[in-house]
Amino acid sequence: MRNGLCSQKYKPVDYKHLYEIAAVEKMASAKIQLKIKKTEQVSKVNKEQMLLKQHRQVWWQEHKRLSESRQKAEAEIKTFLDEESHKHNFFLDMRDLEHKLSKERDTYQTNTVVPVRQLKENLKFRLSEMHCYLSEESCLKSKFNLVEMLQQIKFVKKQQKAILEFLILESLALEKELEDYKTKALAHSFEEKNGFFLEVPSALLSLECPYPDLKTLVINEYRKLASGYWSKLQEIDQQLKVLYRNFEWKQEDQWVFQTVINQYRSDLQRRRTLYLDVLQRYLPHKSRHDLVVHEKAWDHYHFIKNQRRVLILNWAQAKKAFLLKAVTTIAEASAAHETEVVLANTKQKQQEICADLKA
Repeated sequence: MRNGLCSQKYKPVDYKHLYEIAAVEKMASAKIQLKIKKTEQVSKVNKEQMLLKQHRQVWWQEHKRLSESRQKAEAEIKTFLDEESHKHNFFLDMRDLEHKLSKERDTYQTNTVVPVRQLKENLKFRLSEMHCYLSEESCLKSKFNLVEMLQQIKFVKKQQKAILEFLILESLALEKELEDYKTKALAHSFEEKNGFFLEVPSALLSLECPYPDLKTLVINEYRKLASGYWSKLQEIDQQLKVLYRNFEWKQEDQWVFQTVINQYRSDLQRRRTLYLDVLQRYLPHKSRHDLVVHEKAWDHYHFIKNQRRVLILNWAQAKKAFLLKAVTTIAEASAAHETEVVLANTKQKQQEICADLKA
């Protein structure tokens, strides 16, 4: 049994030692895994903090822009009302309404915001006192009435809930009213747009032309040019309607999407990453895939809308160029007509002189 179990070539296995080595290695591996996990968590937290920092910068800029716009608008409204109030009673009524709304806003803040702030400060003060008396149980029982505090909190929450429900109902009523006004404004806008394209300008109609056929030809050419642009505009508007109808999002979600996109200006670094991150926070019920699909559809809608804007600008330029050309053409025709009249008069006088000489 040279190579058997009793051979000196093989030593007995020390399983206990192997288990100890395996345990040490396993512990070291667990420590490494824990370290990796902590590193990933720290990296995730740092990434989140960096994103929030960038978001805060954007939000602060947007807040600043909106505040400045609001102050400017309020100043312009005040100036306008001050200038026009002595001319029309309507503007006096508007100023009275402004004062009334201002008082209502102050009353609302006094009845809702101020009590919440007072409760918050009161709770902070009581909590700080409770921390000071944690070791003195008897003093806590005598000094603090927790039941009363909870009742006060519940009362304020109930009050705020009722106010919020009232505001929601009022908001819905105002939104409906605005939608009605929007429908009327769009109908009026369509009439204005129709007139902007198809109505023959008064500057063209008032031109004095000695040749009626020429003026009719010019007006017909204008209508032909306007009809071409008008048909293109209708095609684009139809595309926009179809695209907007195909947005299978609720109006509120669409508003959030559009508002967030507009907050992040186009020259901002990592713009897409930032606004997609915010959209996932504001619209948690939408997956990233849903957001990306809607983003592509929205980009296409925005592209078509930009084409519409370019078309209107091109029409304004074409209209201006056509009017200038029409004025020049009719002026040249008038000058040629005057020359013809002068030549005809001269010829007639010459004929009369010749007739007198022959007589």
